[in-house]
Amino acid sequence: MRFTVSVLTLVALFATIGIARAATHPDVTVRMMSQSHSGEQGTATLTDLNGRTRVVIHLLHENTTGNQPAHIHAGTCAKSNPAPKYPLKNVVLGDSNTIVDVPITSLLGGRFAINVHESAKDLNRYVSCGNIP
Repeated sequence: MRFTVSVLTLVALFATIGIARAATHPDVTVRMMSQSHSGEQGTATLTDLNGRTRVVIHLLHENTTGNQPAHIHAGTCAKSNPAPKYPLKNVVLGDSNTIVDVPITSLLGGRFAINVHESAKDLNRYVSCGNIP
């Protein structure tokens, strides 16, 4: 009887661990603010994909050639490391959808920002930025 209880306890414990691993983090919405008087603002939504993260950017008032590089940078919009930490697909006509090979929990905590650049020729000009909370 003692062995049966121990086996059942272990089965219940492993089932609980499996359920906890299957749970995902809720989506995180980042407010993208206009920079350099671009007027480009909107949202970036981060979605947990069990060890990877989908980043969907949607900007309004996109007013350039329609093909803008985007990255996740270490730091904040006020002061970011100019070297991108994670590249994102270019924002084309206001939209971008990228899956990055990093857990969403690694991006959270105020250590990263999403930057959208004017163009591939003008990477030093940020047109929209959002701090990841």
